[in-house]
Amino acid sequence: MDDVMKIHLLIDNERYPLTIRREDELLYRNAAKQIDNKLNKYRSRFPDFSPTRHWAMAALELAFENISMKDKNNTEPYQEKLKELTKEIEQYLSKNG
Repeated sequence: MDDVMKIHLLIDNERYPLTIRREDELLYRNAAKQIDNKLNKYRSRFPDFSPTRHWAMAALELAFENISMKDKNNTEPYQEKLKELTKEIEQYLSKNG
């Protein structure tokens, strides 16, 4: 098995045991902090909301950020353009090389 480790993340004052790849530890710890930050933001902005609503709003914001980043990381149009340019360069080199 890969280099794995067990960690316990504290999210919203609850411990969550996980078995993760060692190289992903910092990402998981940062993700847990991000969740807590979002929850605290919504608790301070909407103190009358239930914990369930705070969690839902934090989840929605994180999901939105995730989807937005996936759209920004779509390299398919660039890959197609690179293929076209590579083909043109190869044609030029074959004629003039």
